[in-house]
Amino acid sequence: MLLYFLTFIQQVSEFSTSSEGREYAPPEGALYYLVLVGSSIIVLAVVFFTIKWFLWPGEKSESHIKRKILKDES
Repeated sequence: MLLYFLTFIQQVSEFSTSSEGREYAPPEGALYYLVLVGSSIIVLAVVFFTIKWFLWPGEKSESHIKRKILKDES
């Protein structure tokens, strides 16, 4: 049983590193890099604003729902 398992692991390892039977086309053109840069900027902006609004939500209005909940509990 162990022999079959080791054989299977070896086959999987060889498949993951082999390029046989696979077609690979490297990225070409300015559009690829434009999409890459644009999506990277979007991801960084989402991470930045998520952390910013999590730490400093900026809810200062007295009519905000959280104020009503806090007043009811106290």
